[in-house]
Amino acid sequence: MQAPYFHIHRDSVSTICITIGGVWDFRIAKSKLNSLASALHKHQNKRQITQIMFADDARIDLAFGIFLKQHLHSTPEIIASNEINATLNQCLIASIPPTPKHSFVKLFFAQLGKGVYEFFQSFIDFLNFVGMSFYYLVISLFHGNIRLTPLLYHINESGFKALPVSLLTAFIVGFAIALQGAVQLELMGAPLLSIEMTAKLSLREMGPFILALVIAGRSASSFTAEIGVMRLTDELDAMKTMNFHPVPFLVIPRLFALIIVMPLLVFLADAFSLLGGMLAVYLQLGIDMGSYIDKVHESVSWTHFFIGIVKAPFFGAAIALVGCFRGFCIKENTQELGRITTISVVNALFWIIAINAIFSFITSRLGI
Repeated sequence: MQAPYFHIHRDSVSTICITIGGVWDFRIAKSKLNSLASALHKHQNKRQITQIMFADDARIDLAFGIFLKQHLHSTPEIIASNEINATLNQCLIASIPPTPKHSFVKLFFAQLGKGVYEFFQSFIDFLNFVGMSFYYLVISLFHGNIRLTPLLYHINESGFKALPVSLLTAFIVGFAIALQGAVQLELMGAPLLSIEMTAKLSLREMGPFILALVIAGRSASSFTAEIGVMRLTDELDAMKTMNFHPVPFLVIPRLFALIIVMPLLVFLADAFSLLGGMLAVYLQLGIDMGSYIDKVHESVSWTHFFIGIVKAPFFGAAIALVGCFRGFCIKENTQELGRITTISVVNALFWIIAINAIFSFITSRLGI
């Protein structure tokens, strides 16, 4: 392979001819290309290059042709063989613009603005979806056309099948909270307060909240994946073609099922959370079951229990709405299915925390 070279000839005081020879292809050293580029730029600034001649042993490829045209700001006469001329004619890019330099500040604010806009648009779409879902739910209740079979199916799938892990989680959390409370309050000389603290926390917060987190991780992802797969396989389009609206057929049974089943699950979660607290108090303080129940009956009113029950339908509605809404957002491919399913669980957890905080604020203001 002939080594690449170039020579600069001065034809007169103001004109220069550059002769290029050897093999100039993608394997050429960068230093050689930089030397040629420097020579071209130096003499083109003075408008002295009038001719570029390729020697008989010259061989070029498309990459070098693009490189040459990129660094030729003027149009000198090119003397070359037919093969080289054909290669140069294929280089339609006369000038490749330099890579733009992005400012970090501009890029940051651009991404921030894009994120804010997408969040706002998604929030508006979600509000529209919530309004449409409750509209169809009310219509279905007033007309008595709730589809019983899918309703019972989703009560079983989303509710009762989640009982083992939900009750075990509530039991463990109740045990841990009661144990830590008993240890700390025992050091302060008021160990019996741990029973009241555990019972109130279990009924008001830990039972409903922990249960909602478990159901969100299980059911929100399930709803999103089911509806997302139906969208990817064009089942939703088929339903619309048959004049079946997807919301009454897909969203309402799931929404109504979680609204119904969540209070029942919260009742059981409260019971297991209290059992966990009772076991912890017995192990740490030696208080038996009868004394524990008597203390709970004396110090804890039914108000705490009803507050947790009232929260449950709101938790269920939030989980179902977020899961179904994100399922309808899936449009592209199976990779999008996984990403949106993850977002669905995160959104459901956020709304559960937000609803719980709102209830805590309202009940504290009302002194309940």
